[in-house]
Amino acid sequence: MKKLLLFLIVSLPFLSFSQVGRDIDSDFDNMFQILEDEMAVLEEGVFTLRFADAETDEAVKDATIAINNIGTYTTDAEGLVRFPLQADGKYRFSFKKDGYIPANMTFEVVAGMIYFNRFSVSKIMELGQIRIVLDWGNSPNDLDLHLEKVGQYHIAYHHKRVADDRSARLDRDDVDGNGPETITITDVDDNASYKCYVHDFTNRNIPDSEKLSKSKARISVYNDNQLEFVLDIPVDVAGTRWEAFQLDKSVFNKSNRIAN
Repeated sequence: MKKLLLFLIVSLPFLSFSQVGRDIDSDFDNMFQILEDEMAVLEEGVFTLRFADAETDEAVKDATIAINNIGTYTTDAEGLVRFPLQADGKYRFSFKKDGYIPANMTFEVVAGMIYFNRFSVSKIMELGQIRIVLDWGNSPNDLDLHLEKVGQYHIAYHHKRVADDRSARLDRDDVDGNGPETITITDVDDNASYKCYVHDFTNRNIPDSEKLSKSKARISVYNDNQLEFVLDIPVDVAGTRWEAFQLDKSVFNKSNRIAN
């Protein structure tokens, strides 16, 4: 507890003077959530999972979270559930809520803490649509999700946010850590090729940076109203571009490698 309070006292002045073109309120919210979850471990002996909407980042309340061999919980107004501390290891759980795509997910406990406890979940879409969701930790501040339809368009914050034919869009951009950053393909071309990757915009001028690989980044792909797959970023690799996957004529091919 004392260490956490000391961290807070030291960090507040630094953060207040380091915001350039960023949302200060969101930065503090992210930091306080991390502190709150760590304090819950130390003071209450409980872990926390947080759930937010992939398009709006708003808390998802009244969702049912069933953790294998541990228990079933309901998210509160802040979109979180708390449950007793568990031993190190990987744990499976299910997410269910009316209006949202049900999903089976995992979290990992490492050195007595949950490695990454934030999950962005998707509302139900029209059949045939694909939603790509990027979550990551508090650092780097700005990771950009990119989607290219080869030879036709490039969706990302610094490119087009909506395809000319309106068949794909960037739903949400995030520049202060954690995400989500979300792209939806509303009209999938079954004969086309798509590429999805993540660029570390924060460290774009440092090609040998390992910050991207240490970001705890995770991509969740929803297809035909189910969670198609989840990719966790490779760790301890230098590079500012995470090549995640390709979609070639309706077939997903996972690259999952970091490069420049």
